[in-house]
Amino acid sequence: MFEDLKNSIDFFLSNTTRFSRKNFIEKNPKIIERTQSENDYTFDILSRYLKPTTKPNIKSLDIGSKNWFYAKGEYRFLNNFSNDFILDGVELDAYRLYINFYSRFETAKFHIKELKNTNYIAGNLLDINKKYDYIFWFLPFVFIEPLVKWKLPKRYFCPEKLLEHAYSLLEKAGQMLIINQGELEADEQKKLLEKLSIPYQYLGEIQSSYFEYKHKRFGFLVQK
Repeated sequence: MFEDLKNSIDFFLSNTTRFSRKNFIEKNPKIIERTQSENDYTFDILSRYLKPTTKPNIKSLDIGSKNWFYAKGEYRFLNNFSNDFILDGVELDAYRLYINFYSRFETAKFHIKELKNTNYIAGNLLDINKKYDYIFWFLPFVFIEPLVKWKLPKRYFCPEKLLEHAYSLLEKAGQMLIINQGELEADEQKKLLEKLSIPYQYLGEIQSSYFEYKHKRFGFLVQK
């Protein structure tokens, strides 16, 4: 109870004050190199597991963008088959501060500053009502413990409601790629999809030669 109270207070204060240093620039060579590798990883798995179709005015959404360090990988994927697209990213905890006193929001602005028609949305997925052709969802909270560990209030743990809403945002023939961390989370994700009668293709373990994470990742492809 105490931990949830602390998380609730911290969340309220960060979203009320929205304090942050301005004009973030990444200068650490090791972080820059890792970020490039993770963007290559993102482009690789999107290219291999999604089935792009060319159409005008493609709209895409990334759910749970954090500081959106991997946005260039998503942008590159979309730009590879379309020159007319919008890329949105939504993050509930956008104003959380890092130890350098830059917020996720301010850091995300650095990562997307050169990406045309790319928008970082500080807000709740449940408040979004636009339709999208592609949705990318990396590591959704399917168990409450990781959500609490990431310092979010427990009231935001509603995986079934979020999944149902995300599916409702897909255009006809739209595609959603969901990536889970670990087999337990993948199993829980499968249960959620089946409970909501959402059609999916299980992709198995997601691997890429560009980057290897400490914990195995597993994927699901949802198509309307």
